[in-house]
Parts: sequence; C-alpha cells; structure tokens
Amino acid sequence: MTKTVFLINFRNQRDMYPPFGIMYVADALMQIGCEVRIWHETEDGLETFVKEVARVRPLWVGFSTITGPQLKPTIEATKRVKALNIPTVWGGVHATIMPADVLREAYVDFVIVNEGEQTAQEFTHALQNGQAWETIRGLAWKNSDGRVVTNPERPFIQNLDDFTPRWDLVADIPAYFLQSGPYDKAIPVYISRGCPFRCGFCYNEVVMKRTWRQHSDEFIVRQINWLRDTYGVNAVDYADDYLFGRIKQMQRLIEKVHMPWSGQVRVQLLKPEFVQWMQQTGCQWVNIGAESGSQAVLDSINKDQKAEWIVWGMRNLAEYAPHIEANLSFILGLPAEEKLERRETFRVIAEVARINQKARCSVAIYMPYPDTPLWPDALARGYVPPATQEGWTEFDIHKGNTPWVDTRQGEVMSDVCNILFVGRSQGHWLLAPYYALLRWRWRHDFFHFYAEGWLKDQIFRSLRRSDTLRRLGNRALRRVVNFNDNTHKRKPGEAIA
Repeated sequence: MTKTVFLINFRNQRDMYPPFGIMYVADALMQIGCEVRIWHETEDGLETFVKEVARVRPLWVGFSTITGPQLKPTIEATKRVKALNIPTVWGGVHATIMPADVLREAYVDFVIVNEGEQTAQEFTHALQNGQAWETIRGLAWKNSDGRVVTNPERPFIQNLDDFTPRWDLVADIPAYFLQSGPYDKAIPVYISRGCPFRCGFCYNEVVMKRTWRQHSDEFIVRQINWLRDTYGVNAVDYADDYLFGRIKQMQRLIEKVHMPWSGQVRVQLLKPEFVQWMQQTGCQWVNIGAESGSQAVLDSINKDQKAEWIVWGMRNLAEYAPHIEANLSFILGLPAEEKLERRETFRVIAEVARINQKARCSVAIYMPYPDTPLWPDALARGYVPPATQEGWTEFDIHKGNTPWVDTRQGEVMSDVCNILFVGRSQGHWLLAPYYALLRWRWRHDFFHFYAEGWLKDQIFRSLRRSDTLRRLGNRALRRVVNFNDNTHKRKPGEAIA
C-alpha cells in the first residue's frame, strides 16, 4: 500500500500567504513515515493536479477549505478524485464549522475537524490497517448506512513546537514575498493559534474557542533565521489571527527577532508609548479589525472596543509613527446595523482617511457562519443557509450575502471604498466630477444607478483585449490618477492595473 498523501489548498489569484495549515499537517504525516506532496494552486492548476493524482494514486487526498469562491475548484477536484476511488478528506475552517453538511455530499468521505496534525496521523494509521473510525477524535465520517458520525472533539495541541510548517515542500517560497514598506522580501509566518477575544461574527469563537497558544521563542527565532539565511528574507509579516495575545512577551520576541515587522493589532493598543515602540522596532504596517464606527454595532458583536478608539488610534499613529501603514477592515451589514449606524461607519472611515495619510480602510459585507454567536440572530432575520456546498461558493465578502443587504449595492459599496479609501486615489482635474460623485455617494450612502462604475468597467474591459492596449492604458492611468500602490497586499513590482 502506498504511503503517499496529497494535500492541496486552492487559492485565489491574490492570495499571498503560504498554505500553513497543510504545511503543518504534512510534517505530522512525515513523522509517521508518509511521503507528502503539497499543492497550492489556483483553479488553473486543477487539471494538472487531478492527472497527478491519477498517476500516483495516493493513499488519500486532503483538501483545505475556505468559504467562498475558492470552494469551486475544491469541489470539482474532490469529485474527480472521488471518481478515481481514492479517499477524499476535507479540513480547514469551512469544513470544521459544518462537518455534517459537508459529509452529506457524496464526493466527500471524511472531515478532519479543527487542528489536523494528530487526527491526520491516526486517520492514516487506521486507513492503512483497516481499523475502525470510531475512536479517532476530531474525525467526522459516514457509517455503512450513510449516516454522518461526528466523533468527539480532539483536545488542542498543547505544545505547538511538536509540529513545524514544512517550507521545504513548498514549490516556490519567493512567490510569497510581500512588499513591506521599503522591504521587498517580507515573508508571512505563523507563530500562534487562536484569539482570546469574543467577536460574535468570527470563526475563532467556534473553532478555537477563545484560546490562544504560541510557539516557543526559540522555535520562532530559528524558523525566521532559516528563512533569512536561505532566501534573503528582510522583513517578517506575523500573519496570526491575533499577534499580541500576551503583550509584553510578544514585544520581547519582536525585539529578539530584530527584523522589520508587521501584524495584527487592536486599536486600544495604539497608545502613544506603544506606537513609539512600534516605530523603534521597525513596524511597517498593521492590520486592524475596526469592524464598525457605531458603538451600538460594536456592542452587538461583543467587540469589547470603543468606537472613538478608532480615530484616536489613527491619530496616534499619524503623530508618533507616520511611516506605518494601517489597514483597517470594517464589516457592513451586521445584523444590528441600521441606516444610521452604517452612515456612522462611513463617517469614521472618511475621518480616518483625513487624519492619517497611511491609513487604508476596506469594507467587507457580513457573511453569517454556522454556530457563531450571531448565527441565531441571522436565522431569525430571515437568512437561509445554502442547501449544498455549491451554494457556499457564491459567498463573497464584496457582495450582499443576506436578505437585508442587496448584492449589487454591496458590490458598489466595496468598489467605491476600494477607490477612495484603499487605493486612496486622486485624479487629474479632468476626473474631478468622477471623484466628486464617488465622495457624494459615500457621504449620502447612495449606491444605486452606478453608471460611472459601469463606464469604468467598460473602459477596463476594452483595455484588456490586447497587451498593447493594456500597456497603453496602464501608462495613461498613471498619468491621470495618483494612487499609493505600496501595499503589503501586492507583490513587489506588480503593476496596479
């Protein structure tokens, strides 16, 4: 019997982060003697992947899942692998939140719930030796009658150092380099798991249950030093769900690593003395889950944050560390949000942009997740979850996902916000009417009849018809529009168009 296992994470075109989940599971499987191949592909790589599965015929194939459009190639590839009579296993956040729903699909054989390292080891042993599934904690499966069985949860891994992300299995590590301020070889790393906060919309409340664990300092420093010495990494993106689970210890670790850095913070941390420390230790940018400018909405989601802290924190950054880029994410369409609350969020976003030139504010449209604290409220308000996994592929944080947010209006809100407050663009005087209309829409929360957006899309489509037109359009765009394209979400040297 083969000892080879294939693990794949289908990504979108803009995904800059390595597939850490399957990198860790790969290490766990290699510890028990398996040969593991990691795939991190866009939809374009589906055919090549399936052909390789058919050629090698691995023991099983694991799919890392995330809700939304990235499920489309995952579903198609799973169906193709299932047709080859090879066991199909789903894991990741999406499958963890709804294992029973996933297993109602004929093409999925097993779900590994939550952390996959130890469950994958025991599952592989059972598969190789023909053993029963009942005793494997963290596994969901189907019995002989087709009934879904979800085994008891597996306790969280206590010592994260027991497993290491297998960078050596990743095909092209420099492909994950990010621009971080002036540093062109920043690399994302994960050093912890979980988040101690209780935000009602977040999967962490369900999956990690408000726990927070971290690798040892020695493990973290050794990994980062290896990436620096092997690949010339010159900055670190701490990509954790929340970086400062223990504030003082994390500050000491950043000082010990002694490299330019970035990561997730909460606005209440941004006191003058903390911002000054960020500047002294080489912080280049921070991600901030601001969520809403309305205190009523923040309270409804248990954010444990004051709305005024958002502007206060951005003012402190602008005063004490003006080079640091702040990326603030807001959520529109939360259940408690009415028209007035949404306008308050729009006002806060505009105010943040006014006082801090390095602040970028993006909006996402609320997407209900099963068993999160807000889930019952969403159902009570008329939300009906998809009946199949294909239905979950239609979810998109840039569209309306609930009955109370119109899909098209969600798209327009996202587009206007991206232009004004993410790209922070300003146009030539010829474009003054266009920008004035966008700002008017934002102030008045009016996103119907988006004619200027339709015209913009038509122009861009025409420019994509040939390489020559694309080059000419890109050159013209840079002449008539001034924007800041130095963002960690873009690969070094990538053209904005």
